[in-house]
Amino acid sequence: MRKILQFVLKNPVTISMIVLATLLLGKISYDRLSVDLLPNMNTPRLFVELKAGERPPEEIEKMFVESMESMAIRQSDVVQVSSVIRAGSAQLTVEYLQNKDMDGAFLDLQKVMTSFSQNPDVESLNITQHDPNMAPVMQIALSHQSITDMAELRKMADSYVRNELIRLEGIAEVTLSGEEVSVLSIETDPYTLSSFGITMEEIASKIETNNQIISGGTVSELGLQYLVKSSSVFNTESDFEKLIVTYKPTSEATEEATTQNAPLFLGEVATVEFKNAQPDNIVRINGKRCIGLS
Repeated sequence: MRKILQFVLKNPVTISMIVLATLLLGKISYDRLSVDLLPNMNTPRLFVELKAGERPPEEIEKMFVESMESMAIRQSDVVQVSSVIRAGSAQLTVEYLQNKDMDGAFLDLQKVMTSFSQNPDVESLNITQHDPNMAPVMQIALSHQSITDMAELRKMADSYVRNELIRLEGIAEVTLSGEEVSVLSIETDPYTLSSFGITMEEIASKIETNNQIISGGTVSELGLQYLVKSSSVFNTESDFEKLIVTYKPTSEATEEATTQNAPLFLGEVATVEFKNAQPDNIVRINGKRCIGLS
């Protein structure tokens, strides 16, 4: 150490030239160094694609995907298993540790999936190694610890996450998958409707006619103009249940009038409830339902 200090003190010009040369090389290297936010790298993962006719996503999930995920997650060095289920098809993504031998992993996964490829209900089953740089999209799985309702999770993904992502530079479109939409379900018995002389078409027409906002024009007074409108929009199950679909005769009778009519409400002839519609596709990560963003 003492000799080094002596050399530095005795040769200040030489040391200065070395420092300047190092700084110059650093400046040149920094200017020519490319920075890639998404570096080119091969993620060790395999794709399993299954096709099984025109079955709905729920049936494919129960018949194939749950068992396939269970087998895939037990493979050596598997980090994560995710799946996207659509009508008639399913796609599993099996991710491995970074230094995993993918040739061996491919053979092992192919071996455990043989039973599914031989299933007569399966049209085709393909296992491929995927290069993420080939697809110009990013796939994100969104879940929440306290939100289990997929319709509520869809609202959060659509209203907040998607709106923030779409504002970023370079993003053209963000699409959701695996979402569920809350719909109004009206279930009734055809024999009950027949006994009152009404049909489902008449009930649908009643709902369409009464569930709307009607403009009544404008009213001018003292130089001010008021917009008049009639609102009868239904928001809750109770609103729909109180809808009058027809009038039914009562058992009371008098000499002047043999029958008296009483209103028949929708809740008396049908079960009304809001529930999630059947999804077109299902997205899962590690066996848990989630919302996919592409």
